[in-house]
Amino acid sequence: MEFQVLGPVQVSAEGRRIDLGDRKQRLVLGVLLLEPNQLVPLARLVDLLWRESPPTTARRIVQAHVSRLRTVLSNGGGGVMMVRRGPGYLLECDPQWIDAHRFRHLLDRSRSSEDAHDKVSLLRQALALWRGPALADAATEEVREELCRGLDEARLAAIEERFEAELRLGRDGQLIGELTDLTARHPYRQKLTGHLMLALYRAGRAGEALRVYAHTRNRLDADLGLEPGAELRRLQIAILRADPALG
Repeated sequence: MEFQVLGPVQVSAEGRRIDLGDRKQRLVLGVLLLEPNQLVPLARLVDLLWRESPPTTARRIVQAHVSRLRTVLSNGGGGVMMVRRGPGYLLECDPQWIDAHRFRHLLDRSRSSEDAHDKVSLLRQALALWRGPALADAATEEVREELCRGLDEARLAAIEERFEAELRLGRDGQLIGELTDLTARHPYRQKLTGHLMLALYRAGRAGEALRVYAHTRNRLDADLGLEPGAELRRLQIAILRADPALG
């Protein structure tokens, strides 16, 4: 079986998509998939599904969701088990069947590789697993933020590391468009800004690189009352000096 939480919550068996039921039922499965083989208390599931105003029947509703999910997963085959244990539930399965855990595994492998080509390949594989925000169709934005903050940060870090490796391979001109879009969406990610500045400089567009720095500095000051970090300031100075080390 294949479980996907990096986007809408989905399960496939032998190439066939399995119907997981309504949003709350998909959220129950999504929470268990984020923590495979670990006990998730029933009280936590109730809190995530209803927050401040659970119905008096909330526990029974969660139990019914779990019962239906057991049936769905058993019909799909694959030896996955949803187990009641003490105060909660756990999903017994190989973590590598879950895209979020494959993502983290590929990210770890990329960080242990010294070869830029291998690093880029692993990071591209990891990032290709994402189909949208994690738990996109199952969790409210508040719950998604609570459950997936670490995953979202790991995704952005992987994007930054991929560009860093691609720049090491001299693919500067190919990256400018994508980096321009990403820095517009994530204006406070200074590593992405630095990657864009370096790519522009190496493409013979030093003036544009310095304008990117000035825009970022103004944005950080206006929005957060901050100055650019030391790394970005050093890069700006190196560009002004046309430092050969940037080549």
